[in-house]
Amino acid sequence: MRLATVATLLLLALPSFAQDRFSITAGRYDAQFSTDVRVDPLGTELNLERDLLLRRSRGLNDFAIRWRPLEHHELEASYVSASRDGFANITREFRFNDRVYPVNAIATTTFDTKKWEATYTYWFNKNLGLILGGAGLSVDASVSARTPDLSLTITQRAKTSVPVALAGAQARVAFTPRVIGEVSAAALPHVKIDVYSGRAVSAAARLEFRVVHNIGIGAAYNYFNIDGTVTDPNFGGRLKLTAKGGEGFVRLAF
Repeated sequence: MRLATVATLLLLALPSFAQDRFSITAGRYDAQFSTDVRVDPLGTELNLERDLLLRRSRGLNDFAIRWRPLEHHELEASYVSASRDGFANITREFRFNDRVYPVNAIATTTFDTKKWEATYTYWFNKNLGLILGGAGLSVDASVSARTPDLSLTITQRAKTSVPVALAGAQARVAFTPRVIGEVSAAALPHVKIDVYSGRAVSAAARLEFRVVHNIGIGAAYNYFNIDGTVTDPNFGGRLKLTAKGGEGFVRLAF
């Protein structure tokens, strides 16, 4: 409690700055993934990066827009997508989407992810705000396998879309007239929303340098985690996905 009070007082003591009315951000995101799934109630728990050698890292394009229609009110939306694949010899038998994949079969895996976030921030002052909003995560997984003698070929696909509500806080400070820092964190406690039951966390930290008044460049670190169960008939199991990593970005502000 004392730490939170001290942090709030420090934010209030920092110099304020003119907030942008509207901005567009484009970034390149070096994402590191960890993906745990179980598809169908009797399916095998798999870590796709470990068990099927799905790519752990992926360079992604990240896009966001902000609009501040009134002094204390800000809207933001962002979108990012990733397509990953993997190729591996199966070392243990597993069940995926009601089919059994045998040992020594050669597996090809694809895992496509799309994520959007839309948030509203109420700014108590120019440095500290409250976040309310939501996110959506869409996943499309496919595992194909064939035995070395070609006597068996299996292809199964599972996909779902998961809605997530978020609430948290955001801080924004100007260290100098040209250097701006931001931190934000939002979370969903363990609740049930539509086909998803679980929790989620989204967080980011950014440092931006304004080259001129309306053009900024900077670096960020992003984190997103979702962990829960899905009752969608096309997926029907467990999903735990973490994406995190550094980002370089350019912002055009008005």
